[in-house]
Amino acid sequence: MSFLKILLIGLAVTVLTACSKTVQWEEEVPLNTGETIWVKRSMPWVYKGGMGNPFDMSMKATFDQTISFQYAGKEYSFTGIPKVLWIAISPSKLPILVADPTFSGWNYLFESTYYCTVPYYVQFVPDETRKKWTWPEKIEPWLYNSPANLMVVIPNVDEDRKDRYTQKDRDERDASFRRISPSKARIDPSHDAKNDCPQKYDPSLKSTQTRSEK
Repeated sequence: MSFLKILLIGLAVTVLTACSKTVQWEEEVPLNTGETIWVKRSMPWVYKGGMGNPFDMSMKATFDQTISFQYAGKEYSFTGIPKVLWIAISPSKLPILVADPTFSGWNYLFESTYYCTVPYYVQFVPDETRKKWTWPEKIEPWLYNSPANLMVVIPNVDEDRKDRYTQKDRDERDASFRRISPSKARIDPSHDAKNDCPQKYDPSLKSTQTRSEK
């Protein structure tokens, strides 16, 4: 392939990659307190190549979603890769997010390594700015058996979308997914990632093995 062709292909890829669109919508979300809030969500889409063919360009979600909402007169905002499926209010009246840590390999990223635990969900806790979120090593027991209240089958970039989705809309869109993946429909206290998670290094195992080898 000539240098000119390579240059033209590179320019085409750059132009296509620069093209993007952000899909925005609102969802009606019932909380564990009996309250209902409206949550604003957005997902950027960009032109990307296929896994097997980088020149097979099409619009794909980046999965770097933003979720924002108001609770008790305060604004909260979360932006990240994890597939957040739960918003819950803690016993101390603090909004908590719960997500699937395996989504898009977030649990293996250097800055967010999330080790194997049971149940394998990740709990996000807001700081005083309500824009930065941290996560403990495992979720708290009060979250067990909570039903998912955020839509998992999110609007596609080229579908006839609504501006607002009610609880009924969410249930209809997610019905098939939740039947196939019950651990995403309700927080299962026994949910195991089945080795789809990084193992925390335990030096005692190495010392035990060394002693046994001797």
